[in-house]
Amino acid sequence: MKIALTLFLAIFITSTRVIAQEYESYNKLLDTTISSKFLGFDKNISITVPYEWQKNMDRKFPLIVIFDRQNPRSHNYIINTIDYLTSNDQMPSSIIISIESEHIFRYNETSHSNYNSEAQASDNEKFIFDEIIPMAENDLNASDYRILIGHSRYGYFTTSLLFSQLDDVDAIISLSPFFTQKNVDFTDSIQNLADYQSKSTKYYRFGIGGDYPADYHKMDSSLQGFQNASINSKGLLFKEAGHNATPGLIIAPALYEIFEEWAKSQNKYFSNDYDKIEEFNKFENEVIDHYGSKIDFSLGILNGKGWFFYNEERYNKAIEAWEIQLKSYPNFSETHLYILDAKMMMNKDLPKEEIDESIHFFKNELEKSEFYSNEEKIKLLKEVETEFK
Repeated sequence: MKIALTLFLAIFITSTRVIAQEYESYNKLLDTTISSKFLGFDKNISITVPYEWQKNMDRKFPLIVIFDRQNPRSHNYIINTIDYLTSNDQMPSSIIISIESEHIFRYNETSHSNYNSEAQASDNEKFIFDEIIPMAENDLNASDYRILIGHSRYGYFTTSLLFSQLDDVDAIISLSPFFTQKNVDFTDSIQNLADYQSKSTKYYRFGIGGDYPADYHKMDSSLQGFQNASINSKGLLFKEAGHNATPGLIIAPALYEIFEEWAKSQNKYFSNDYDKIEEFNKFENEVIDHYGSKIDFSLGILNGKGWFFYNEERYNKAIEAWEIQLKSYPNFSETHLYILDAKMMMNKDLPKEEIDESIHFFKNELEKSEFYSNEEKIKLLKEVETEFK
């Protein structure tokens, strides 16, 4: 089927639209400014969304908040790492909100009141949890699965959220954090979480270079004696790495380990030895049980499963797989053509009325979809006329 081959390759290799936007799996939605009522000043943010994201789509995406947008080298590397892992089916498509921290505010934003009379760490928490997160959920289709990523002072700040916001955050990645301020020592405080209980697994990852080795060893020592099945915690030490090099060294393994169980479940579904589509919910529920939230499998895995069955001439199974795919990717409209093609392979005399109805439905769905560029839509419509005339 020409349509299938053309767009299958477009997804898994590149397209001119993707190349033009710098990422394989994401698009920059906008840069904007939020006037925070809690902080009392403006905050510049960027919003990056998966290529399948669409405002009016019934689909939720994990939320990743990255601090320190003002440092383009590390910030861009983090987003490119997210893009790389997403494109290789190692982590799910996510909403990314990047927050800038101006130099004049950065110190107070990450300081607590027992250290500094002008400290605004508690106001910053309210900005994140009462302004940014509700906006992401209401306007951007963000789910309740949340990851926070911070470097240096924001490494300290994100670590502090283990003790104040753990019920409302699922994973924290602290890049070159320090753990102490006046009257604060997180390496001791971590033991206070020994009795913390959660139905899902919380993740804490930190990494330190040659800047704070004493902090690393003290926190690592505390974690060695820390036993809590609800909190998966781990640190990495890069002895000779500079302060600004650590984000690039830490981010990939941290994200991989956070989503390793998600990848494991979707890979079990994709396994060529598995063909009981009716048990798909089993794998989906494994993810929900582990992460406490529904996290959709990647398009590559779901679509690949359908094509596996199609190429094996198990057309009923292919249709089932693509129907599952449509629940997560309703705007990937050509799926309706894959299903029609599979039906025609099973029944060479499929009534023309059924074919016409399927094509009409596809055209309506394609018109609503924002997954495709106008050029791609035109090409698809032309190929439909050729393939299903």
